[in-house]
Amino acid sequence: MAVARRKPSRTTRKTTSRTTSVAPRRKAAARKPVPAGEERLLRALQQGLFTSLGNSEGEGRSPIGVAAVFVQLFQHLTKVEAVALYVRDEQTREMACLAEAGGSDPSVMDLWQEGLTKAERNLPIAGGELYGVRLHRIGRLDGVVMFRPGTSQRLASRKVLSLLTAVEPWLAVLLDHARLTVKYAAKILRIQHMEQVSDILNSSLAEQEKLRRALDAAVRLVEAEAGALFLAAADGTLQLTALGGERATGLAALHSSIAAGVHRTGQAVLITQGRQDPRLIAGQGWQAALPVASLVSVPVRMGAQAVGVLEVVNRRSGKPFSNWDVLELASLSNQFGLAIDNLRRGANGGKI
Repeated sequence: MAVARRKPSRTTRKTTSRTTSVAPRRKAAARKPVPAGEERLLRALQQGLFTSLGNSEGEGRSPIGVAAVFVQLFQHLTKVEAVALYVRDEQTREMACLAEAGGSDPSVMDLWQEGLTKAERNLPIAGGELYGVRLHRIGRLDGVVMFRPGTSQRLASRKVLSLLTAVEPWLAVLLDHARLTVKYAAKILRIQHMEQVSDILNSSLAEQEKLRRALDAAVRLVEAEAGALFLAAADGTLQLTALGGERATGLAALHSSIAAGVHRTGQAVLITQGRQDPRLIAGQGWQAALPVASLVSVPVRMGAQAVGVLEVVNRRSGKPFSNWDVLELASLSNQFGLAIDNLRRGANGGKI
């Protein structure tokens, strides 16, 4: 038997209970300004740094320029007491401070050294008066960024540390790019100096003037304070032929035992710690005129025959010479050898 289904009736009654009260609408209160969060600080830091680098030239794009812009922006945005950026020197392998902002009293320097020690020992730099993160390049420790908390900083120290950790990857890349930019610029300049040496040695200048100017260009090539060209006399002894460089002024005579050894063995010499090298004797050779911190001495050959020595001392920046400097001076010494060969053959109407 069919069962009749009752169609449900619709109701128009409101289901809201009479006891339920509806709160009256209120005007939205004006929000108070809040400190910038980590994300906003990160964007501001990135934008400010890229803008500064985009507008800068020369030294502004060097590692020191990048570091200076970074620490100033970081302190300005976070209001930390002090911040410092250290990067490992490619030659000495020591951590060098590229830039710092904030307090510079002795206690801060002690904190930076404490942070460097922890970084080298792979210990965390987080707590108390010092926080920091390591900079890495190709999987190895390349530097450290550290900050000292301040009473007016915008975020808690742990959050500032988190911001620094987020910044680290692209900061390391920017420093690496700046390093490469400086290297390429220096390489171009060195090529120009090498071409200048070649032009001078192939010019029609008088013999002595030709060698002196070529030596000056060689000294500028490796950024040395002074340099000397020694040529072998008929009896085989070395004689000073030319002097160059800003520290060579006033030197009338010079004998170098290092150059004599290079001429005898035909092997180049690189000294990077002159103050500790027993081959450099106080009051003798270069040491009689200036303290030698670093030295490069390469043989000058005419074919297979050693005819002299090209020697430079002390890089103007204070850093030691490198193996790259030895290679470049050796390349120049070959040009000196060819020029001397031409002179001795009488190609330019003269003889040495």
